[in-house]
Amino acid sequence: MKGYHMRAGAVFVVALLASPAAAEDQPLCGTSGQGDWPRIQEVFTGDWLIEHQAGYAAMGGMILPFPGDGEVETITIWQLGDTLQATHPEAQAPLVLQLADEPRWTVETDNPAIPEPLLSPDEVALTAGCSQLELPRLIGTTTAVIDGVQMNFTYRMMAMDWSTLYGVMEIDSVVHGTPVEARRTVWMRAAGR
Repeated sequence: MKGYHMRAGAVFVVALLASPAAAEDQPLCGTSGQGDWPRIQEVFTGDWLIEHQAGYAAMGGMILPFPGDGEVETITIWQLGDTLQATHPEAQAPLVLQLADEPRWTVETDNPAIPEPLLSPDEVALTAGCSQLELPRLIGTTTAVIDGVQMNFTYRMMAMDWSTLYGVMEIDSVVHGTPVEARRTVWMRAAGR
């Protein structure tokens, strides 16, 4: 029952974060197709505030949960050809963003050691009033080398309104021969909107 109350409270907080004015200016539901990509590129270009939430790392059969970092960083998204690219001053390479063409995103797991996110993609989509498949969804990829180890980053982000993105950051790597995967949720808010 405690989990239900936490999720209900989280849905309420997310609803407060949503910008009603932005949603009224331009319908969000039904803007997930390739024909919507030019408008999506235009709206998402600019500075964004990003906050990394709690997550976990899985390696060698162990699950290591970790808390959110509590920091809010600024990233800049700009258009380059048919893609969007995002970066911040410490990034080794830009995050290349494209329109997602994937089935419904889920974050459920059958491993009880893996912590569930506060909200699932479907719960976030409820605040927009439609299925997540009807919302703009972006996939961003990049790589970085940290302490001699290559890390592959994938961000799956979904608009809950035109100035708020919810996503899951995925990191896959191999450290000393052991595959490592890390997952955490992220929130992005357009700066100045």
